[in-house]
Amino acid sequence: MIALVALVALGTACSKYPGFKKDKEEGFYYKFYVENKHEVKPQIGDIVDVTYNFRIKDSILVKDAPLYDQIIESLYAGDVYAALRKMHLGDSATFILDGIAFFQHFMGQPWPFETDELYFDVILHQITPQEEYEEIQAQQLREYEAMIEELRLAEGGLIRDYIERNNIRVQPTANGLYLVRTVNGGGKAIKAGSRVMVHYTGKLLDGTIFDSSVERGEPFEVTVGEGFVIPGWEEALLLMRGGDKATVLIPSRLAYGSRGAGYVIMPYTPIVFEIEIISVE
Repeated sequence: MIALVALVALGTACSKYPGFKKDKEEGFYYKFYVENKHEVKPQIGDIVDVTYNFRIKDSILVKDAPLYDQIIESLYAGDVYAALRKMHLGDSATFILDGIAFFQHFMGQPWPFETDELYFDVILHQITPQEEYEEIQAQQLREYEAMIEELRLAEGGLIRDYIERNNIRVQPTANGLYLVRTVNGGGKAIKAGSRVMVHYTGKLLDGTIFDSSVERGEPFEVTVGEGFVIPGWEEALLLMRGGDKATVLIPSRLAYGSRGAGYVIMPYTPIVFEIEIISVE
């Protein structure tokens, strides 16, 4: 009688998710569609390249998302890292995970789908051993540092070429800023603490526009000396008056320096601003 009860209970557990098996150690259920048992499995520290879905039974939460991540020790039994460690290179599988635990540990919030399970569909495309990944990173860093040094060495030549092409005759400030006044407005002088309304267009030396209040149709307000703009702006504004228009050539040390800004302004990039002072208070 006891054996029969146990068999019935086992049958019930196995039929909970038809076609799935249960991992006794991790507690999740899983089903492989492709299982390359002759291939390697990811180890702690390896980097995996996968495509995955997150879904509940009837709804997709995340679809065909790429993931490039390092395999770490599980945060809890049966988490996504445990699932990935069960796979081989080239495998595709579905894991039924504990949504409550997943949201708690990875999202920091309650599971919003009550008793629904979290389905993790995943294809493991590539495994990069930790040592190989670290060498790739080191090589990329060396290449990046070499590129940055080339940009640093080239900046002076770029500025000289721009000055020559645009026939700039004014002398630079002590910090290397060039301000060419194109309209002398004769208005109120700008001082530290002045609240200034301006229109501007920011360009790279080749003329590429990266920002423009003119294009947005909305002037920009700044209080001089509060540090909300790059140093080149602060210096240029203190040389101007209400109604002035000027072209300002700013070396990188007064702009975005060795870090650059986004994907447009590279490190050690001199920039140009066309500035119009609308009002000074």
